[in-house]
Amino acid sequence: MLTQVYSPEPNFITADVAEAVARDSDVIVVTAHPNYPLGRFYPGTRFMRVEKSTVNGVVVWRVPFFPDHSLSTLRRAISYLSFAAVASVVAPLVAGRPDTVWVYHGPFTTGLSSLFFKIVYRSRLVFTCADLWPASFVAAGVVKSRFVLSLAGAYNRALNRAADLIICATRGAQRQLAEAGIAPQRLTVIPVWIGGSRELVSRAADIPVDANSIVYAGNLGPAQKVETIILAAAALRSERPSIRFDIYGSGASEAHLRELANRVEATNVTFHGRVPVEQALKASAAGLAQIICLQPSPFFRNTIPSKLFSAFAAGSPILYGLQGEAEMLAARSGGGIGFDASEPQTLVTAVKQLLSLTTSQRESMRSSLRSYFSTHFDPALLISRYSEILKSAQPGLTAQRFPD
Repeated sequence: MLTQVYSPEPNFITADVAEAVARDSDVIVVTAHPNYPLGRFYPGTRFMRVEKSTVNGVVVWRVPFFPDHSLSTLRRAISYLSFAAVASVVAPLVAGRPDTVWVYHGPFTTGLSSLFFKIVYRSRLVFTCADLWPASFVAAGVVKSRFVLSLAGAYNRALNRAADLIICATRGAQRQLAEAGIAPQRLTVIPVWIGGSRELVSRAADIPVDANSIVYAGNLGPAQKVETIILAAAALRSERPSIRFDIYGSGASEAHLRELANRVEATNVTFHGRVPVEQALKASAAGLAQIICLQPSPFFRNTIPSKLFSAFAAGSPILYGLQGEAEMLAARSGGGIGFDASEPQTLVTAVKQLLSLTTSQRESMRSSLRSYFSTHFDPALLISRYSEILKSAQPGLTAQRFPD
């Protein structure tokens, strides 16, 4: 397994799947030293060494690289390529001759380190495309050069042709890859998930509701359009003084967002910084509502933020500024109210609409969200599907768990 992000970093899908497969298979993970989401190595990390450990039956090799999570295109490119380069050298030395190589594409340069196994050992390659690269760079405003995007697109198409099976996080991504020439039998869909969400559903009903807290829990980057939340909070401050907006998370835009909150006097906004996932999930479950939004973009019509699935599990009503497939799922859940992520006043209206509902109506929304999660997005179902695919000798299996 090749991935730049692995537990204890907040990407539980990689560790969950590796540990499930390790129950009856030998699993070796090659990953970076933990540094996400701030782009700084965790305290105590011996980041200049190649280190081996065994965690829950999985052999984990951590390799040095250049970390970065800034908005600099050059620095981000160096970061991504440095991991791919080091992993390309280390993986063949430590992984033996694997039957299957699973690449978790975050970022898409990671796939470079899998090509040795395909060319030399004829190993079966399975890619997970958590995001559509390089289109996500465009949507987030990270890369604007047409030349760079053209090169990245050509590389990505060539890399995808090497994969025996590509697992897409959304049906929109599946459609786009099919339109790019990937054979349908080499594409399947399994949503992503966040660790702890299943346990949260089982105890969510016992978490007391904070009727004054509206929660945003997630990355603070340019793609998330958190500015809309800040401006809506400022607009509501005098009219609804008891309502506060609690923001959990960190990211490249955090300093800008804090400055914006000060400038518009959004004193009803509290930045809690990066907290353990369990704390963020509990805060989301306890809130009057939780907010999910993305920068309006044609690209984001085909993507689903992973926190949408944990929001279903948390169960508090969702105020969603989404488009396309994500908007459709949020609407179908029976527990959300939509707004335009580019228009703060529409979020103000959504908050007022939620506040106009009775307690019984809001509880009904909570119940609908948890039921929707358990039926369609329970991690146990999704992990089982991953195990089936990764241990199969035949590529091109058809996903069964994603709702039509």
